[in-house]
Amino acid sequence: MKRRRSDRPGVRASRILTLLATLAGALLLPAHTALAAGTTYYVNCSAATNGSGTQASPWNSVSSVNSTTFAAGDSVLFAAGTTCTGQLTPGGSGSSGSPITMGSYGTGAKPVIDANGATGPVIHLLNQQYWEIGGLDLTNAASSPAYRSGVLAENSSGGVLHHIRVHDMNIHNITGYGGGWYSTNAGVGVQTDHTTPVSTWDDVVVENNTFDHVDRIAVAVTPDADGQGTGLTTGTVIRNNTMTYDGADDILVVKNDGALIDGNKAGYGGAKNTCPPSGQYCNGASAGIWMSGSSNTVVQNNEVYCHVNGADGTGYDVDWGNHNTTFQYNYSHQNLGGFMLVMPPFSIANEPTSTVPSDGTVIRYNISENDGTNSGCPASGTPTHGTGVFHFVGNIPNQSGSSAAVPLIYNNSIYVNKSGLNTPILYSRRGSSVTGTLSFRNNAVFNYGTGGYFTTSSGSVYSNNLFYSTHPSSEPTDSAKVVTDPEFRNPGNAATSSSYTGKNAYQVHPSSSVIRAGTVISDNGGKDALGNTVSATAAPNIGAYNGTGGNLVSNAGFESGALSPWTNSGAVPSVTSSNARTGNYALTTQASGSGANQTLTGLSPNTTYLLTGWAKTANAGETLAIGVKNYGGTETFANVATTSYTQAAVLFTTGSSNTSATVYCWKNSGGSGAGYCDDLAVEALSSATNAITNAGFESGALTPWTQSTGTASSVVASNARSGTYSLQTGVSASGAIQTVSGLTSSGTYLLAAWAKAATAGEEVSVGVKSFGGTETYLRTSTTSYAQQPIFFTTGASTTSAGAYCYKNSGSGAGYCDDYTLIKLP
Repeated sequence: MKRRRSDRPGVRASRILTLLATLAGALLLPAHTALAAGTTYYVNCSAATNGSGTQASPWNSVSSVNSTTFAAGDSVLFAAGTTCTGQLTPGGSGSSGSPITMGSYGTGAKPVIDANGATGPVIHLLNQQYWEIGGLDLTNAASSPAYRSGVLAENSSGGVLHHIRVHDMNIHNITGYGGGWYSTNAGVGVQTDHTTPVSTWDDVVVENNTFDHVDRIAVAVTPDADGQGTGLTTGTVIRNNTMTYDGADDILVVKNDGALIDGNKAGYGGAKNTCPPSGQYCNGASAGIWMSGSSNTVVQNNEVYCHVNGADGTGYDVDWGNHNTTFQYNYSHQNLGGFMLVMPPFSIANEPTSTVPSDGTVIRYNISENDGTNSGCPASGTPTHGTGVFHFVGNIPNQSGSSAAVPLIYNNSIYVNKSGLNTPILYSRRGSSVTGTLSFRNNAVFNYGTGGYFTTSSGSVYSNNLFYSTHPSSEPTDSAKVVTDPEFRNPGNAATSSSYTGKNAYQVHPSSSVIRAGTVISDNGGKDALGNTVSATAAPNIGAYNGTGGNLVSNAGFESGALSPWTNSGAVPSVTSSNARTGNYALTTQASGSGANQTLTGLSPNTTYLLTGWAKTANAGETLAIGVKNYGGTETFANVATTSYTQAAVLFTTGSSNTSATVYCWKNSGGSGAGYCDDLAVEALSSATNAITNAGFESGALTPWTQSTGTASSVVASNARSGTYSLQTGVSASGAIQTVSGLTSSGTYLLAAWAKAATAGEEVSVGVKSFGGTETYLRTSTTSYAQQPIFFTTGASTTSAGAYCYKNSGSGAGYCDDYTLIKLP
């Protein structure tokens, strides 16, 4: 929670230092007058004598710079590989299209400007505009904190000043107050001072800089205190900066309109909260990237990680009094307080906007990975106000009369793969029940922890979310929810050798149940976290990724509304706008001997592929096949005989010279009702090694399977789906389990097996447990073999799983056969 006071000791100190430096220059050095607009001045602090400022005769100290009033188009350049000691307070302003530039010349390391522990900024601009500063190395380390900054541009002019650009700098070891005011303790601070009329900035750009060990904050564009009034700085762009070990926050804008915070990477911040002397501004809470009192802020494509502050500690924060804030395409991981802090309105002296609830907040296409803990970070903190992926300080801010009164949270991917971690998904410091409403749609929540959700006032919307693994009693009611593994490509970024890293780790496999399972959201931004198009009319995926997962099947969900490039097979099928599993369309077959084929080309010889698809029949007991042929091996298929959509999985390996295959959906002969297929997918597997030993029980013995209950099961030479043998359970409370070791932690696997019951209606389960997540199983109650495919992801430190067959109750035996356990690439 960011509470502020209106004391301004840092501003007063910087002005005093500016005055002293100016006086010192006037007393000790002759004044330099700019020769003409467009003059370049050279500084080489390793030169033996102070020259005239030409490249042949450079100045050799910052004093010469400070005593010069520069004009539009001028440049002041420092020699590469040199160090100047002192603080820079150059004079003059540029003009539109003709700024004053400060940079470097020559080859070698960036020139260093070292303020040598002095209080105040290394470079200070006061009521100056049209400056571009780049290519320098700034530092100001000291044994104890004070108001120190790298670049500070102040506006106390009572009007609008324009164009400050700071770029390609290395700003480090700035020993400020970790709990002090922002812009005067920043790597780059752009500040408006309290004036009447109000002072503001336009066109502030901070880009391509590196910040390290800056106290308090890397970049701040703010007033000098609270109570600044209604004036808003415009045209702020903070992009493509790298920040590490900032003492408190990383980026802050206050009283801005239209700020863009884009492509920054910030890690390990928030460890310091040292405050100035008593009576001055003090705030020890911090977050990575945040804003307050601002309108139309866009925060996108940033990465914040390992923030350790115990009070707030989140990666991102929409604070008080904001209007129309959009967080999109960001990546947040291992931040102590969680992914997103949301502030309620509260009262700050002389700051009326603080009492206005933030409205128009949109949080979309972001990825939160193991937020709520600093596990895996080089340093960690202790939370003092709790943790939560979505971390509300109080009730949900809703503004009456706003066109977007409630926070819109949609299409985010949330991953908590830390067994025993209790990070809630929706958390409030107020407690388990809050007032206010929100909209929570199309979010993929992968939760191996124990954390749950707060309850809200009636009127909140929860729709088309994926809730996988943990299902606490507080999980929101969502009639369109999905509960299967989302099949992330590299969840937790655990596989360091994977080609899927960072945000890309949360792409999904083409067999994932999240594809096309979302609901259409208006004004959805038009693209996902990775740049894929998000349609305004077609159903999107659940989560931050809206691609196909590299699916080799075209028109896989029949969402074109037409059959092509599928072709008719047997009695003519049709594509209909009914009975879709996802999206708007599905393939509808005739009652008997009807289906559709698609020939896939460009496959690799001697390669194993996974075909998956969803099918159902209008009449129970009739069968529909998902299969493959013409690939250089024997036609293979899986039958589905259920009246609700069931997934089928088929493995096939192309022949030594085969580069094509025909996949199909086929309603078998003899039925009287239609069949339906949807969401078919094919992907290549890097390895198809079956991790199950004695997978078809063809040894004739149970080993290495073991009894899972006291009621014996056995291997019998009957009822086999293939081969000679099958597993036969007892009539109730009976089964067998195999513990499979040597798996990859945080790896996504497919377990597929076949089961049937001797007595119709009794249930036989195929399942997996002890893999680091919640036990998962599928049941069949048919008397002919039905396939049971299960996708699951191992825990962060789990390398084994228990695959089983189990008959719960009844009067007849159950049978299982042909187990497969393979890792997805």
